[in-house]
Amino acid sequence: MPSWSRYSVTSENIGIYDQIFEKVEVIDCHTHIGIDRDGHRLAAHQIIKQMDRESVNMAIVFPLDDPRDQKMFHEPNDEIYSAANTYPGRFIPFFRLNPNFDWKDEFKLRLSQGFKGVKLHPRSQNFKLASADAMRIYDACQKHNLVVVVHAGFGLEKIADDLAKIIKRFAKLRLIIGHSAFPDLDNTIKKVAKSENVLFDTSTCKIFDLIDLMKNVDLNKIAYGSDMPYYAHDVALEGLIDTAITMGLTAGQIRKMLGSNVAKWFR
Repeated sequence: MPSWSRYSVTSENIGIYDQIFEKVEVIDCHTHIGIDRDGHRLAAHQIIKQMDRESVNMAIVFPLDDPRDQKMFHEPNDEIYSAANTYPGRFIPFFRLNPNFDWKDEFKLRLSQGFKGVKLHPRSQNFKLASADAMRIYDACQKHNLVVVVHAGFGLEKIADDLAKIIKRFAKLRLIIGHSAFPDLDNTIKKVAKSENVLFDTSTCKIFDLIDLMKNVDLNKIAYGSDMPYYAHDVALEGLIDTAITMGLTAGQIRKMLGSNVAKWFR
């Protein structure tokens, strides 16, 4: 059992904690490596150290909003490639793109290197989720079987309609909705939760958002995320697990959210 869980275990729930961690694979579907314009930074060895401490087996990892290359993100994507090779089996590498610039060469390079997906951040790169430029990236990802994770959290408001447009046009695209679109959560649940190839990522979600997700979304479509370095693994894990226990979910259901739901997309 991870060291952090001792703070959450009580006489009422110690049994379910034992069941959860007896045979669980924890996969964090939302982490970053590099440096950000806002001053945050995280190196590969630092996140590995935290993953080991909190018993996180693997993590999807992509660049921060790196000030060194806002057009192509070539150097930040190189860092992700290096990290994945330095720590084989620990990172699922995603590359970051900016739809406002010519991304095709960067896309081809990262595809040839074995990257598994693309990260898009509409607030930081100043584009609409369903803009024509972004749609071209979704199209390329669907054709090449790459997963897309989109920022759908802080700084955005009414985004459910855009997410619905993306899913309707690209029915086979596997889409991770970053932060579960919490600014427009109710509408997003109503409009896209029944879509086949969607995962709601729990990073930065508050307890009431998590409750809404667990009540109204198929539990097979909810995936644990931390948003490292903005949130720590232990905080994100405790929030998800404690909420799930409070909601009366079983150990098996919780294990799926902690890793199995996202793992099936990469195996």
